[in-house]
Amino acid sequence: MKKIKILLAIRSLNFGGAERQWVLLAQELAKRSEVDLRLCTLYGGGRLEYEITGIPHICLHKKGRKDIGFLLRYRKVIKDFRPDCIYAFMPEMNIFSLFCGAFLGAKVVFGFRSSAINLNNLSLASKLYFYTQKLLSRFADAILCNSYDALSFYQKKGYYMKKALVVYNGIDTTRFHPREITRFKKELGIQEDAFVFGIVARMDKVKDYPLFARTAKEMIEYSRTQQGVEVTFISLGKCEERILKDCLKILGDTQRNVLFLGAKNDVEAYYPLFDCILSTSYTESFSNSIAEGMACGCVPIVSDVGESKAIADFGQNAYAFLFSPKDDKSALECLKSLYTLQHSDKLESLKAQSRAQIVEKFSVDSMVCTTLKILTSLAQSVSIEILKVELHNNNETKSPKD
Repeated sequence: MKKIKILLAIRSLNFGGAERQWVLLAQELAKRSEVDLRLCTLYGGGRLEYEITGIPHICLHKKGRKDIGFLLRYRKVIKDFRPDCIYAFMPEMNIFSLFCGAFLGAKVVFGFRSSAINLNNLSLASKLYFYTQKLLSRFADAILCNSYDALSFYQKKGYYMKKALVVYNGIDTTRFHPREITRFKKELGIQEDAFVFGIVARMDKVKDYPLFARTAKEMIEYSRTQQGVEVTFISLGKCEERILKDCLKILGDTQRNVLFLGAKNDVEAYYPLFDCILSTSYTESFSNSIAEGMACGCVPIVSDVGESKAIADFGQNAYAFLFSPKDDKSALECLKSLYTLQHSDKLESLKAQSRAQIVEKFSVDSMVCTTLKILTSLAQSVSIEILKVELHNNNETKSPKD
């Protein structure tokens, strides 16, 4: 059987959600006997680079914006390897892959990993990439989005999305799983029976940390009036000094119940501390943190943006899990509704259902198999319309019964 030759390309392997999904896809494709895989990055030295050790990887060593010689190096990589498909992540590599792969026979697939981008906040270079990618979108052989929200966003911005397909992110449930945390709680100074709400997100404007702080303050004060178990909030994610300062000011004397722990490489060790995984973002495509937390047995409470509802909704009605973005009151009511289930069988049942949701609907195997089917079909010149029908029928068959 002839192997399919796939070139996976991305700007760099610095820490980020898109980069982590790219690495996960690379690791899994490398295990497939039917795949001949090569990896390509513009820049080296990223924090995730060690995770692709043993997989053939070429770094183009781009030396900055003025370096255009990397284009010749990239074209040579493509010409030497002769891939059936080039699957790129993010605007730069989408554009460069199409440009350098021209007339070399490879199908070029764009990867879109974001949505609801505020173009006014983009740098001049980022705006240039955005609009160049828009111009070239009709020449891609396919576009893979990680959410329907992303597909809709780019469509509204005038991108050519008739060849777009959605492939949800996959979550490694062997890495993200429930585990014993009693000693860990003690090390962090958290009461053993405390009810813990956690957020895993960098301190960026769109993550709405001020709402997180306001809701945390109200929830902590509410728990004190109820004479229930202590409430603790934990934040994991790269801190931004100005946003952190604003949050601490909002929290006032309740800040002793809120731990800002910064970014963690071993985030899977921290998720099991949470009873609830919280997302307060007012824009999101596919939130890895919600899905990872749920895989670790955390019950989700999320703002209704991107695919957050689809990830968090497993048909439960024992508590309110969804609130409108930027709505403090609605978010607080959700937290209260879950807090009332403390130490109950319902709470433990919800935790089990949360993990089951991810295992059943957002597995790594599902993500890899769907991606590989798309790339293989493109290599065999199957039309996008036929492929859409096949994927739709496949999803209908695999959907868990209510």
